[in-house]
Amino acid sequence: MKATKPQPQKLILPPQHLALGSIALGLVVFALKLAAWRISFSAALYSDALESLVNVTAALLLYYALHTAIKPADREHPYGHGKAELFSAVAEGAMIVLAAILIFERVGAGLEHPTLPAQPILALGLNAVGGGMNALFAFWLRRIGAAARYPAIAADAAHLDADAMTTLGILIGLGVAIIFKIPILDPLIAAAVACQIAFVGAQTIRRSLSALLDKAPPPEVVARMQELVRAEGAGAIEAHDLRMREAGMSKFLEFHLVVPGAMSVASAHVICDRIEDALKAEMPGVIITIHVEPEAKAKREGVLMA
Repeated sequence: MKATKPQPQKLILPPQHLALGSIALGLVVFALKLAAWRISFSAALYSDALESLVNVTAALLLYYALHTAIKPADREHPYGHGKAELFSAVAEGAMIVLAAILIFERVGAGLEHPTLPAQPILALGLNAVGGGMNALFAFWLRRIGAAARYPAIAADAAHLDADAMTTLGILIGLGVAIIFKIPILDPLIAAAVACQIAFVGAQTIRRSLSALLDKAPPPEVVARMQELVRAEGAGAIEAHDLRMREAGMSKFLEFHLVVPGAMSVASAHVICDRIEDALKAEMPGVIITIHVEPEAKAKREGVLMA
């Protein structure tokens, strides 16, 4: 029996609602981490609170991007608005880098006058709750398949994961600093956090800019599309110059389908419809363009039919 490709689980909420949930979560987590910093005056907890503030702003951008991306194609945007998600992801990466710069400024003051956090148990407890909420929400986004379908939500989930891991590292580092009374660890931890989130921000920008340039999907996706064209293209000779690109939620596929020169337009159209139905069943929403050519245009390459 032929193995079937696992499909992401269906979303239980529209993506815009998920973005609103991310905004609400971000506000709660930021409030917790801000309180932790205010009672402790820890440079490390300041860095964590600032990253959570970036999360809130990023979630607002995410909501706007998703609201724009789902708009149907119009006269000015005949290919839809899918790239709005990618612009959101670029902006999020830029804000993460800005947060790293602000943290480095705080680190300088901490290195001059290092002190241990005040009220450490309460401060670390508040921070731990905020980090745990981020980790659970990111896990839930992937669990329902949201991150697999929407690039902006995938970037948001990755950022929440990074925030949760940052919080864990801060808690461990500050715990060591408090137990062994090493105040210099506080600004050093903040510096490490700044380096880590700067790296995440740069990676987010790089990936999003790559997608804005119409990056091809993974090789296994292209191979699956070729397999379906071959399986459903009975009656045709070959399919060549197959190309795919992604623009946020929108996916585009085009190729040339070579058919016998004597085949009627109606018969060629039946083959095209059969191929399109199979491709759209595998990748809902994909926009397909098939250019039918006579046998004389065959290149003897690409997808050869049996």
